[in-house]
Amino acid sequence: MSGDISYKTHILVGVRPNGVMTVIADWPHVPRQVEVQEKIDGARDGYATFALCTPTSIMPGGNGDTAAKGRSSASDRRR
Repeated sequence: MSGDISYKTHILVGVRPNGVMTVIADWPHVPRQVEVQEKIDGARDGYATFALCTPTSIMPGGNGDTAAKGRSSASDRRR
């Protein structure tokens, strides 16, 4: 995911029957339903459920390093 995370940011999560979750897609904007459906249609490989998520709160990431405060890594943003 590129750019800043805002309340318009959305991620599509696929959930497998065993509970394992994977980020299928991300958008820096509120996606149109057709955009979401296209990603779902292209990712039906073993997913039982899909969840379209947006942040309800945004907190700075980091591990105490002052250089990292206020930003998070791509893997943190996908959780």
